[in-house]
Amino acid sequence: MGRRSPLAHAPRFTARAVRQVVINTEVKAVSGPIVLATDASVAADRVGSGYVATSGQTGLRAHEYPGHLVRSRSRVVVTELRAVHQGLRAVLHAHPRRAVEVRVDNMQALSYLARWRRGSTDMPEGYGTRLRSQGRRPSLLQLQMLVEYTPSLTFVHEKAHAGHPLNEAADSLAKLGLRCVRGTVPKEELPRLVPVWAAGALAEYRRGRAA
Repeated sequence: MGRRSPLAHAPRFTARAVRQVVINTEVKAVSGPIVLATDASVAADRVGSGYVATSGQTGLRAHEYPGHLVRSRSRVVVTELRAVHQGLRAVLHAHPRRAVEVRVDNMQALSYLARWRRGSTDMPEGYGTRLRSQGRRPSLLQLQMLVEYTPSLTFVHEKAHAGHPLNEAADSLAKLGLRCVRGTVPKEELPRLVPVWAAGALAEYRRGRAA
């Protein structure tokens, strides 16, 4: 039986909706190779992403998503890839020379990552590649370059909703971000909830390896 989502224990009262929320934090690491799990959650006009790594880095991002930015059928894969980018930035900043295994449950996202590894610059349909505000390079262009020029990264498929603790935690964090943007979880609760959920997932992952 799969691990029960921490969302079952999240607050149920109504809070003030917010346009965007970003949390990046750290919890106690698990010794051994670095494994990073990422996931996304997409609603009609909002998206959320989450990640948790055995090196202790964890976080989420959620925000409103204007429909004109990318075609609706590309929104899921774009958000999945942004989750990978967010997680890798955190892990590689803390451990710049370590190998990282990235576990992704979206096959379309994995396809782009595999192509980028081979030097492709293809982007999801409708994804704009012009510079963002203040001259920032679009996040997926940053990820494409990171994937192509960082040989210590590997990408593997993780079956969704199959009880894998890191994947379940990343999924729950992405959904938690969406709930915050909708106004059903207070933004002030996130700095407490994110590390609690990530620490629980890493403890379960540690027990599973020891079994």
